[in-house]
Amino acid sequence: DSIEAEIRRQRAEEIRYGIRDTWIDLRDVVEEKALTTLEGFNTRGRQTEILQRVEALVDDSQYHYETGRLVDQEAIVSREAWAYSIGLM
Repeated sequence: DSIEAEIRRQRAEEIRYGIRDTWIDLRDVVEEKALTTLEGFNTRGRQTEILQRVEALVDDSQYHYETGRLVDQEAIVSREAWAYSIGLM
C-alpha cells in the first residue's frame, strides 16, 4: 500500500509554462502517518474514541426517544382514566 501511495503522490502532469500539477491523496498521508508515528497512533486512537462516543450518543438518543414515547402513552392513559373517573367517558 505504501508503494502505491508513493506512486500516486509522485504522479504529475505537465501543464503550460512548466507548472506541475501533483495530486496528493490525503487519505494515504493520514494512513501512513497513522501507521508510522506515535502522533499518528494518537490520532487513530482519538478517532476511535470519538466514533465510540458518537455511537453511544446515537444509542442514548434512541433510548430517550423510547422513554419519551412511553411517557406520552402513560399521559394519554392517565387522562382517559381521569375522564372515566369523573364520568366524561
